Amino acid sequence: ALDEATKSSIKAVVSTQSTGVSGFLYSEIALALCLCLPWVSCKRWHRIFTSSIMGVITAYVNWIFLCFLSCLVVLFADSIREMYVYTGQDKKVDITGSASPSAQEHILMRLFRAQRNFYITGISLFLLVILRTMLIRVSQIAKLEANGEAIHKQAVSAGAMNKTLLEENAALKKLTAEKEDLLEDIKQVEELKEKVKVAERKAEQSKADAEAMRKQSENLTMEYDRLLKEHQDLQDSVMPGDKKDD
Repeated sequence: ALDEATKSSIKAVVSTQSTGVSGFLYSEIALALCLCLPWVSCKRWHRIFTSSIMGVITAYVNWIFLCFLSCLVVLFADSIREMYVYTGQDKKVDITGSASPSAQEHILMRLFRAQRNFYITGISLFLLVILRTMLIRVSQIAKLEANGEAIHKQAVSAGAMNKTLLEENAALKKLTAEKEDLLEDIKQVEELKEKVKVAERKAEQSKADAEAMRKQSENLTMEYDRLLKEHQDLQDSVMPGDKKDD
């Protein structure tokens, strides 16, 4: 009775392990298919993984990965051991002929379970590594896309700023040209003012010269009149004497 209970507990444990590994394998397949959906972008997966709910899990994702990896490696090694143990045992039973046919069936059943566990745990272990790599790549691609969008926004902003600066530079050049034209006009006006001043000084000098010549002419006229009067007086004073001598 004890042996039957032990066998039943062992079968229950083996069945539970097989069910757990099978469920884990199906979960891996489902997650891999979800990651392959074309309408779910890497950016959205990254948002899901970095959400507040998943943040608790992702904080311990390395430990969880190591735990699952260790369990799968142990189960994979155990399945290899069982395959090594039960491979060829059915032939030995046939050769001895001392065991009942149920013993051979039992050995074949254990061998089948070992082979099943070998494939299930092997595929689960392989998908676990693949899924971890896929999740890392999805996260990296999402970060690269975010960086690309940020760089694109910076490039657009820099382009707009460059366009604004070019427009401001063109406006500044236009103002500079207008300022140069205005300065040239002011320079010409100053030159004209200087010419006007020079002309005014020349006109004043000419006026002064004309006034001096007028005064000199008046003086000469007065001097001429005085000399003419003296000459007349001399003639008048000389002519009466001449008359007496005659």
